[in-house]
Amino acid sequence: MKRISIPILALCLFAGSAQSQTEARTDVISGRVTDLNGRPVADALVGATAPGSSVSRTFSTDQDGRYKIYFPGTPSQYSLQVRRMGFAPVQRTITRHTSEPEHMTVDVQLGGAPLALSMVEIEGNTDAAVPREAEKHSLDATVPNPIAIILEMKDTLHLSAVQIVRLGNLSDSLQTRNSHIYKNIRTLLAKSQEQGDATLMAGSVAMMLEEASRNTTAALVSAGKVLRPEQWAILPADIRDREPEKSANQ
Repeated sequence: MKRISIPILALCLFAGSAQSQTEARTDVISGRVTDLNGRPVADALVGATAPGSSVSRTFSTDQDGRYKIYFPGTPSQYSLQVRRMGFAPVQRTITRHTSEPEHMTVDVQLGGAPLALSMVEIEGNTDAAVPREAEKHSLDATVPNPIAIILEMKDTLHLSAVQIVRLGNLSDSLQTRNSHIYKNIRTLLAKSQEQGDATLMAGSVAMMLEEASRNTTAALVSAGKVLRPEQWAILPADIRDREPEKSANQ
């Protein structure tokens, strides 16, 4: 019996050691997401992907804007993308310096501002303007599209092929409708500033923003019917909170 137990014990120890070595080879990417004023951005979706690999990991920032992602393996590079509804997305490429597991700290500042926030600034001060950093990004980048964010979480949510197709159609439709609205809003704001009164079109802009908000809510209602309850529960709070009819549809 003793002769049998010794190799079994050795095998168990070897298996445990191999498992520990596998678990140890994990990179950690952490940091903090802030806005242009240095304020923390909660519920931002931070995603890490290794180029040439289908593996990706996502994490939502906490109330202090902090995130921490555990990534299996030690790829040479990472593509890190940060999104928050209403802000222009930011993408970073991270290159490792060693072949060993690393803890990489990457702080990100979202350079865009929500269009609704820009409107509030213009209403409060006729001399106010949209920050230059926001102008550097395309219009589509600043159009809120929570369905696109849901699609980026496809690995975390374990979306099926059917779900991906249906959500893709919802995302494309919402992007087309709201991009047109936001383009018209920017045109109105530019005209009102040229006329020396930034609040001249405030009423029209407010109505258009309300229409875009209704489009977004309707798209989320449809998305809620595509996702399972356990998938919906994983979504960032700012997306879940924008779909008040979810509970009624379950």
